[in-house]
Amino acid sequence: MQGAHAAAVPDLGTIVHLVRSDPPPWPPVLIIGGCGGGGATTTTLGMASQIADLVCSVAVDGTAAGGDLALRGADLRFAGSTLQSWLATASTPAGAALRSSLSLASSGAAIVRRDASALPRRETIATVCDRLLAEGLAPIVDGGASVAARDLRPLLDHPDVRIAVTIPARMDAANRVAITLRQLDEEFGESLIASTVLVISHQSAHTPTVAAALSQHYGGWISGVIEVPFDPHLAIGRTITNHALLPETRWAYLDLARWLLPELGLPGEEMATHG
Repeated sequence: MQGAHAAAVPDLGTIVHLVRSDPPPWPPVLIIGGCGGGGATTTTLGMASQIADLVCSVAVDGTAAGGDLALRGADLRFAGSTLQSWLATASTPAGAALRSSLSLASSGAAIVRRDASALPRRETIATVCDRLLAEGLAPIVDGGASVAARDLRPLLDHPDVRIAVTIPARMDAANRVAITLRQLDEEFGESLIASTVLVISHQSAHTPTVAAALSQHYGGWISGVIEVPFDPHLAIGRTITNHALLPETRWAYLDLARWLLPELGLPGEEMATHG
């Protein structure tokens, strides 16, 4: 309009968090693979499923190019919409647009999938989590295998984020995860790495337990170690149905949720090293 000055766009920096009138009752959770094939997707789905009876949990595909989170976990409904289409629907109320974008698991957990396109301007996985928290949902983010992914960095800077790093139960992976942990420590501070949980996924029935050895090795640096046992239902690589998992598998994911989200007041003993 002639004679009027356009409102200046504020410089919000690289990290944008939505303003809430009250703090969310729980923080976002980020599951990162310490190497390829580390089990970040199955761990994300497993944890989201175990807490679905207590909170409205949402597993979020936070991978850069879009992964198979919904394909693996949506055994009840696979939504055609994506994370990007939800964020781009500015004319629709946020809650209504979100509902149409959610895939569903029979456990009660919801899933938000993404494709390979870029997120809309000023959106990051951190702002996605803030939007979900504003809707009363508990976001569990599958970050894939790259802690250096650009979309994830604002979430790693989130003041309340909780992190689990997943690796397969192999000697080479146990050695390589030190690189990921060191990177988190050097770039984001000792308080973040001190609350990080290492998750070891057994992808073969013949791999030995290693949690005790890794707990001794990383003790005093990270928070603790949890082992997810070999589960034939996970090993087939098809859509995961929560009730088809072994009880020990569901317990391991519940143990992880108990440690990362003590705000939920989950029953049972506090996390201990499994091995």
